[in-house]
Amino acid sequence: MHDATDMETPPRQGSVTVGSAWRIERCAALAWPAAVTEEREGWLLRHSPGVTRRRSNSALPPPAPVRSIEPVERFYRDRGVPVRVQISPAEHHRELDVRLAGLGYRVESGVAVLTARTGDVVAATAPVDTAPADTAPAVTAAEATREAVTPAGTVAAMAREAVTRADAVPVGAAGSVPVEVAGDPGGWLAVFADLDGHSDSETVGREVISRIAGPAAFLSVSHEGRAAAMGMVVADSGWAGVFCMATRPDLRRRGLAAAVLGAGARWAAGRGADRLYLQVEKDNLAARALYERVGFTYSHGYHFRTFP
Repeated sequence: MHDATDMETPPRQGSVTVGSAWRIERCAALAWPAAVTEEREGWLLRHSPGVTRRRSNSALPPPAPVRSIEPVERFYRDRGVPVRVQISPAEHHRELDVRLAGLGYRVESGVAVLTARTGDVVAATAPVDTAPADTAPAVTAAEATREAVTPAGTVAAMAREAVTRADAVPVGAAGSVPVEVAGDPGGWLAVFADLDGHSDSETVGREVISRIAGPAAFLSVSHEGRAAAMGMVVADSGWAGVFCMATRPDLRRRGLAAAVLGAGARWAAGRGADRLYLQVEKDNLAARALYERVGFTYSHGYHFRTFP
């Protein structure tokens, strides 16, 4: 059994209110559609056979205090799969978290949700003058981190050390990297399958990404004829979510991820989305690094509780 102390103490919530955090989670659920979705007593219940991603097979609690988890347990047990709850925002649902821990639900995957003003990301990734190409240090795909995303102390210190090691040029240098922006997944799904790095990548492409209903941009960078970096941005009601960020390991520290973010932000601005959000694993110091440098700040956190 895992108790609530198994998760690190959540950092303080940023400038986004609980209501806005709930709106972000709802936007994210629509941007990453499940095969089966039901609403029961305020819970958003999601199930996607063949897809191993936790967010595709988990229940999102209502913003109000949770009265019963019985609808959740019945929904998943009827389908013969583990019962999984996305504790989000974690800062708001600590009572639920403790309750599930007491019932034997194990904790999985700590995630930080970051937000940014679209214009700030556009400005941060705009072309700037840099040192000549043969002397300029490489810009990492994700090199610095933000202390607000984690409690002060060890992790933040590790992040600062990562920044020193990165020796990165301004992310604005990413403005010179050409990014292909497509309006439908089409050929981008091959890029996703190549860079995603999960066993269910093709299934996710077919069952999740191809079913996205909202306006979306599918971004990619190529290098010597091969997929080098990718991302996806989905717009909804003034917000745009950034998903599927990945860079080929041998091409990191070249500003490719920053270029993808910049192109995605410009696309989002053109669709009237003045705010961006993204989800990143809390222990991914490198990715959180870049996001902080281009203007993202901490909104809220979440993790999953699963039984059995």
